[in-house]
Amino acid sequence: MTQEAKRFKDFRKTIGLTQDQLADALGIKQDLISRYERGVYTIPLDIVKQLYFKYKLNYTWFFHGFGKQQVDEVAKATITTDLKEVLLENNILKEKLRVLEDRFERLDASIEKRLSNLERLKP
Repeated sequence: MTQEAKRFKDFRKTIGLTQDQLADALGIKQDLISRYERGVYTIPLDIVKQLYFKYKLNYTWFFHGFGKQQVDEVAKATITTDLKEVLLENNILKEKLRVLEDRFERLDASIEKRLSNLERLKP
């Protein structure tokens, strides 16, 4: 059993739900909950996100074992702000990548043109 599987089961018990109840809340089948808890299947990030939004699962605790199982409202607000900043940074990085790709394409075309000119100059 993985540490995430163990923490998944511990969290379910902390919030006082059976496997069936948690499965209903997450819109999945009970046998998936069982497999997650036994470590048969890796717990998908979208399931972890649902647990965060519905039951205030603390990501740090879930993935690393540090802190409380659930975040309080202040921490939740901080996490939300942090996530927004990460998304903004991601969008900025995507734009920078697009600019670099454009520059690379222009550079590649310039090199191809120069190579073609050199080929024509050969005797």
